[in-house]
Amino acid sequence: DKQIAPDAVGVPQDAVHRLMDEYLHDYEFKTSFGVGTSLFDQGKIRYTTQQIGLREHFRCMPEIIRFSNDLCYSGGPLIPLRQYGADRLKPLEKVYVPNGYREGRGGRVINHPEAEVIAAKIVELCGHSQYTGKTMGVVILQGEAQASLIEHILLEQLGAEEMECRRLICGNPYSFQGDERDVIFMSMVAAPNERIGPLTKLADERRFNVAASRAKDQMWLFHSVTRNDLNQSCLRSRLLEFFEDNPVDPIENVDCEKLERQAFEINRSVVGPPQPFDSWFEVDVALELARKKYRVIPQFEVAGKYIDLVIDGGGSRLAVECDGDAFHGVDHYEQDMERQKILERCGWAFFRIRECEFCTNKDAVLFKLWRALEDRQIFPIGMEPVPKESEKGSHIPEDEDPKNIGGETLGKIPASRGQLFHPLEGINDPSNIHEAMQMNYSALRDAIIATLKSRPNQSCVKDSVVKYLLQYLEIISRGKPREAFAYKVDQVIRRMDEAGILKIYTATNERVKLKPEPYLSMALGKDFVSE
Repeated sequence: DKQIAPDAVGVPQDAVHRLMDEYLHDYEFKTSFGVGTSLFDQGKIRYTTQQIGLREHFRCMPEIIRFSNDLCYSGGPLIPLRQYGADRLKPLEKVYVPNGYREGRGGRVINHPEAEVIAAKIVELCGHSQYTGKTMGVVILQGEAQASLIEHILLEQLGAEEMECRRLICGNPYSFQGDERDVIFMSMVAAPNERIGPLTKLADERRFNVAASRAKDQMWLFHSVTRNDLNQSCLRSRLLEFFEDNPVDPIENVDCEKLERQAFEINRSVVGPPQPFDSWFEVDVALELARKKYRVIPQFEVAGKYIDLVIDGGGSRLAVECDGDAFHGVDHYEQDMERQKILERCGWAFFRIRECEFCTNKDAVLFKLWRALEDRQIFPIGMEPVPKESEKGSHIPEDEDPKNIGGETLGKIPASRGQLFHPLEGINDPSNIHEAMQMNYSALRDAIIATLKSRPNQSCVKDSVVKYLLQYLEIISRGKPREAFAYKVDQVIRRMDEAGILKIYTATNERVKLKPEPYLSMALGKDFVSE
């Protein structure tokens, strides 16, 4: 009942009452069917003590939905459950247009400078890679003519095709009721050159609630007034105050050096773990992740609940729960699992670590964790794959010999690469390092097998697998993309070792060797079953 409804403009009240008397004459609540009531009002009348509000909110970033929570739902606030990573857009942005002025009356009011600035910003953002594929919308907070003006400017500067691709429409809150966009631009329209009447009615509140809850990722406010120009009770002032005073939720990574020092210096039997950790076990797990350069957020809050550790990979996240033996009795464990079920329903993926297993077989536990991170495409800081469009051919300068990269001689590239791949998920015939990063486990496993079969004794130094694999795939790369791919290959090799497909052993240095037949075929059969 906090959403907007069509205005009953031109509907005669006496005609409505005449219809009530004619068709609802024996109905107890016939007067509740007026033009100003809704189905929500009917529900309140019939189920006064049995109302259940839907409080889970998945659309907006937490910072965006705060305005509606403060304005309309303070008694039972919506619980934001939207997941996001460190690479998200900044949720709230505002632009002050000091030269803005208002002209026109009633629904025909416009603010030409504000319209020009909004259109220019939209055109600018459409050229940024961060906004690739983002849908957009412009919501006008006063009148209707401003929407037509902005749309006209955008048609000239952006073009109808781009607007259609981004589902970009301009309108008032009624135009967006029940709809959403990735990015919303709001035009306040009001300017100090004309008297600004305060917006304080319930209908105004509903309009502002709808306008400020349409954006999924980012919401912009363009204004030509300051709070000093507005009545404090006006909803415009409240919205402007919200944009000025609401900080963005920080995504704070663990400081590895500081945490290492604390873990080494503090007497754990006497002193508790550093804030915000709940236990020293959480600290130990966080350190293992931080040493690998993963972005780790301890005691991450979501929907009023806390996750021990969240590993952030930009576009993906993994929740890690540390089940310490001293702190997790039966009751506590049941509560944890109930919370996990709720968050899994909201899209969270969980990885649980028991302290006894971590202490007795740390390598095995961490191996499973590294694999879970890889499966969700979560990489250490600085090892993330570079977007594909940034690669235009090879990273190697034209005058550099591609056969000798970083001291590695590639030699002749085999011609049998096309025989390797079969129809599986992911990219199976990569043409560059970024496509190779998209290869799934099965495709990489088969590529490594084919590579090792071409080596003497079906064996090679473990650190050289990437070199021979890239040679086999006819891919040339170096630097960060190659390092990220090497990390992925290392995880696949360890998984293949665990599956019995190959063996990691130490001679003069660490080497890998394929298992002989029939053991290789048997291991592959089991590996296919387990996928």
